[in-house]
Amino acid sequence: MLHNMRKCIIFILFSFFLLGCNQSPSPVFQEEIRGLKLVQLITGKDALNAINELHGKKINVASGMVAFYQGEGEKATVWVSESFSTDDAIQQTEIMIEKMRSSKRSPFSDYKEIGLDGVKIYSFKGMGQEHYIFRISKSVYWITANSGAIDELCKSIVG
Repeated sequence: MLHNMRKCIIFILFSFFLLGCNQSPSPVFQEEIRGLKLVQLITGKDALNAINELHGKKINVASGMVAFYQGEGEKATVWVSESFSTDDAIQQTEIMIEKMRSSKRSPFSDYKEIGLDGVKIYSFKGMGQEHYIFRISKSVYWITANSGAIDELCKSIVG
């Protein structure tokens, strides 16, 4: 319990630090969403390294976070990268989606665009899960989850 409280305090302080430095909202990950518990939160250089590893190259972003959730036979991951500007975030999102759609080796299919509270969400399937990519201000999000949990995870971020 003391470990969880310490982890929560560190996360809150980190969130305030990001908010103060960037003057833009930083994501706040709920401890539990629809039976999924937040089991790991990666921030700082470790998050940037994970994001770069996911892309197979260095991505030009200001900061990042990766949240891992687990529950009864389900798991979910929320990747967040904060760009240096909103224009950069828009461009990075569009390029990423275009490259994924056009790649003959992409494991993803069934692309759709949906909206939630004015946010354009790119939805697709692959690797046994559903995926949502969307942008809010300078932050680009990629949620990977089972179909039952992805909407709740998305709503917890978008509002």
